[in-house]
This record gives sequence, structure tokens and C-alpha cells, in this order.
Amino acid sequence: MVPKENPYTPSSKNQKPSPSAVHSQPGSSQGSPCGLDQVPSPPSLIIGSSTFLTKTEHNQSRRTTHISAEQKRRSNINIGFKTLCNLVPTLKTLSNVPNATTLQKTVEHISKLQQERQQMQEEIKKLREEIEELNTSISACQEQLPATGVPMRQNRLDHMEERFDEYVKSHTFQNWKFWIFSIIIKPLFESFNSMVTTTSKARLCQTTLQWLDCHCSLPVLRPMVLSRLRHLSTTTSILSHPLRLPDEAIKAVTDTDA
Repeated sequence: MVPKENPYTPSSKNQKPSPSAVHSQPGSSQGSPCGLDQVPSPPSLIIGSSTFLTKTEHNQSRRTTHISAEQKRRSNINIGFKTLCNLVPTLKTLSNVPNATTLQKTVEHISKLQQERQQMQEEIKKLREEIEELNTSISACQEQLPATGVPMRQNRLDHMEERFDEYVKSHTFQNWKFWIFSIIIKPLFESFNSMVTTTSKARLCQTTLQWLDCHCSLPVLRPMVLSRLRHLSTTTSILSHPLRLPDEAIKAVTDTDA
């Protein structure tokens, strides 16, 4: 015999489940006292995940910025060392130079430049002092000259020029080196010829002493001799072909007669 099924009655709808049935229902919060602590609610899970992602992105951004700054710093250092290698003469011909060697050679080059600069400044100072001495000497010589000048007759000047040329010619034939000496002293002769007068013995002594003071002092002779040597070097073959100089000297005094 098959037992009869209990028909569904309205009263069964209002029946309460047994305590054991309620305790065994899955997902029921009453079945486990710790159920609320072990399973987080969905809003708190979303907030925690969002905070973690934000911190991760911030750390990644800081790391990227730091790496970029470090790469830029190293690039600038490499560019600086390459610039030093191009500026220092002793490093231009070398390759794969260690940075320590580059710095050492740079320090040596800077020290050398500083020494050269100091030497140049000292030389400039000496030249300026010499210029001041020369200007003072020139001013003193000009103050000693007569206000009206020294009267000279042109025919006397021409006569002295001829005598000088004859004297140079005769001594050059004896020794060709005298011609070089005559080129150097020619400005002294010209200043003597224009300044010294022989109108009287007293005037001769006076003008001769004035000429000595004005034209024979060392500050005046130095630039004058330098100028004549420069003229000799540029108008003769004394530097390029010294062996030709004797013939040039003889030819120079011979052409004077012509």
C-alpha cells in the first residue's frame, strides 16, 4: 500500500520551522556567530580595493619620476665630461678616458691657464710702466727743446747727408757689417743734424748736450733700435738668406752714388 500524501493546507503555511532547520540553513547569519566578522560587506571591500590601487599608482608615479630624474642627471654628467674632453688639449686625442683622469687633466689645464694669465698680467703691467716712462721721457725732452726751434740751413743739412753717405760707403767696403750699423744709427745722425747748431762754440756745446739728453737715453734708444732692426729684417734677406747680405750691403752703398 502506498501511503497517502498529506495535502497542502493553509495551516502548513503558517507553521514555523524547527530550530534545527533554522540552524542548518546555509547563508544564515544566525547559524554562525562569527559570520558577520569573516565576510566583509560589499561597500567596505570596494573602498579598500580603491585605496590600495591609489597607493600603488602613487608609488609607481614616484618611482617613474625618480628614474627619469636620475637618467637626466647622469646624462648631464656625461655631457659635462664630454665637454671637458673637447676643451682640454691633452684629452682630445684620447678615447675612453676614465672620469677621474678627465678631472685630473682638467685641473692641470686650469692651473696652467691660471699661471699663463698671471704671467700675461705681469707682462702687461711692465709694458704699461715702460710706456709711462717713455711718455715722461718724451715730455721732458720736448720741454728742453727751444720754443722757436733750431735754425738750420738746408744746404748745410744736405752737405752733412752727403758726408755721412761717403763715410758709410768707405767703411762698408772695408767691412760690410758697417752698413748694418749705419742703418741702426741713421735716426741718431738725422736728429743730431737737425738739432745741433755750430753758430758758436757755446751753442755747439749747449745743443749737443740737449741732443744727448733727448735722443741718447735708454728709454729713447730702445724703441728706436727695435724699429731699425725691424726695418732691416723686412727690407733685406738677413733672415731668409743671410749669405746674401754682404752683396746687398755693397750694392746698397754703390747705388747711393747713382
